[in-house]
Amino acid sequence: MNDNRRNLILMFTDTVLFINAMTFLSVNAVITYFLANLGASTFEIGLANALVSIGAFISQPIFAEKVMNLSYKLKTFVKILFIQRIFFLAFVMTIPLFSESHPQLMVVLFLICWAIFNVFVGSYNPFYMSLFAKMIAEQHMGRLRGYSGGFGNLLALGSAYATGVILRDVQFPYNYTIIFALGVIFLLLDVLNFSLMKEKPDQVTKISMNYFQYFRSIPALLREDSRFKRMVIGFSFMVVSQVSLAYYVLYAVRAFDAQASQVALFTALTGVINIIGSVLFGILADKYGHRFILLISSACGGAAGFLVFGVEQLWAVFAAFALTNLSLSGYNLSSGILIIENVQREKLPMCVSVNAMITLVVSSVVTMGSSFLVDWISFQSVFLVAGAAGWLGCAALYSRQTKAVSSNTKAG
Repeated sequence: MNDNRRNLILMFTDTVLFINAMTFLSVNAVITYFLANLGASTFEIGLANALVSIGAFISQPIFAEKVMNLSYKLKTFVKILFIQRIFFLAFVMTIPLFSESHPQLMVVLFLICWAIFNVFVGSYNPFYMSLFAKMIAEQHMGRLRGYSGGFGNLLALGSAYATGVILRDVQFPYNYTIIFALGVIFLLLDVLNFSLMKEKPDQVTKISMNYFQYFRSIPALLREDSRFKRMVIGFSFMVVSQVSLAYYVLYAVRAFDAQASQVALFTALTGVINIIGSVLFGILADKYGHRFILLISSACGGAAGFLVFGVEQLWAVFAAFALTNLSLSGYNLSSGILIIENVQREKLPMCVSVNAMITLVVSSVVTMGSSFLVDWISFQSVFLVAGAAGWLGCAALYSRQTKAVSSNTKAG
């Protein structure tokens, strides 16, 4: 088997493993329900969701510089992933020790370990997208991401079903210990998957960029490329529209007294929507372009926010949750590839990292702010903000500048 085919198969497998791992470690469903069972406050639950962005934000400059200075990136990435996932497995083993006897201590310990876990997440964007860009031909990118996401989410239906059974039939806190452990096992298999890939060296010009120089370089990068700046603005509105994912389950529990089986249904619904979204968006992306997918995705986020704001019934929560997941599916599939298609290869790690930095800041600030809106005003105020952001993102991506991006891509 030649290296290109080998890497294509392993990139496909990576997506499948990662999706199933994050079904068991779903911050929007399983982790939210876990913290709610421990008696965590709205702020603590919101913080758990925000830490996904905050942790990656803190470490992004370090990993971005590292990637840009490495001819071979894969070996270092494998080491980073292994350390991250073994550390979190060690935390999982503490769940039976403190969850019943010291629930508040368990909440604090989880938040600390979850924060450290997400510091390592800062490596994902610069490392993964750099490897993806040089291992996979552009004409295969959309369908690879789409088909692998669809197949991964098809298998994740089984993972979601297993999650529901374990939550219902296994005594607390052993149910969460098993669920989280299964998630980490899938993540460790993903590390093994990456270690089997074959990488060709990049030609790199060594740069020295400290933490503060990284931040000082961002305004210049955005000024030099107005189309990239417009993409970042659109993506920022999109992630704001997706912040509501952190609150759908909590809203369902508090407003409609949702039980474990219904929480598991949120996880299953994520899988079904992502199967449809991944396959459909993958096919449409290759035919109509990735900007088209992002426009649809942003509109879905806008529609979701207005639906759950206007209709105070449980079915509307599930429908909005589905639409927001569809928005996230399209964003995950196409945002990185749109950047790959429109920036110089040597600038790719920096551009991917800058986009991640800005959207992470926006996401974390809005997520934390939303927790206060929930307590001081209502869940509906958060959903209204999310809906408006979805439509603003759609407008930003539909601008004349981003139309030029799509045209240049087809011309190339």
